[in-house]
Amino acid sequence: MNESSAERMVAAESGQPSRYVQGIARRFRLTASGLRFVGGYESRDGRLEDGRRILAEAHVLDGTLGRAGVPGDVGPIGLTLRPLAASAEETRLLLMLGYRETPFAEAFLPPAVFEQLKTDMLAGLAQELSLGATTSLWVLTEDRGKPDGEPLDWYLGRDGDGRATPARGFIESISWWPRPVEIEPTAALVHDEEEDWQDSAADELRRINWSFKLLLLLLVFLMLIVALR
Repeated sequence: MNESSAERMVAAESGQPSRYVQGIARRFRLTASGLRFVGGYESRDGRLEDGRRILAEAHVLDGTLGRAGVPGDVGPIGLTLRPLAASAEETRLLLMLGYRETPFAEAFLPPAVFEQLKTDMLAGLAQELSLGATTSLWVLTEDRGKPDGEPLDWYLGRDGDGRATPARGFIESISWWPRPVEIEPTAALVHDEEEDWQDSAADELRRINWSFKLLLLLLVFLMLIVALR
């Protein structure tokens, strides 16, 4: 979206008007974890539709998501990833964000991308993911120049009744990875460590015994010298 033609919105915050702007260059980024697959079909308007989806809990990376005119962050975002219909243009990855009692995000992926994500997830290779997108979300005018890495607050717009309006966009990148594995010591390793400790303790006792024997020999030698005098 071209910033020069972007709309501006005025919302009351703390009794003062604040301006919001769309179309900034910075990308909206989400990070998600707890991926889980849900299969099935749905019947809508007499048609059978694919109900497969992947669910996750998402958070805004380096920022927050709020509602224009409403103080505070909306909190964790319920993310749903769905496959696009086979007839749809497969080069597009679409994103929709909204608020219905709780915040939500829906990502629509080409079938090949969705299947690869599902395969990796079921194999334990996709337990966390991130995505970056251009969207129609709003930001405060004074924040539009913030560079990547600095926290940025994003906002859903609102309609004439004050309800949050959905934002849409295109996903430019998506990546996933397995959760880092914490290696716990195995029983064999613990056993080896116990044996090492026992061997070390035995060596220390042998050294102490040898030192004690030398001390006794020294005392016997001194006693002989005293007796000869």
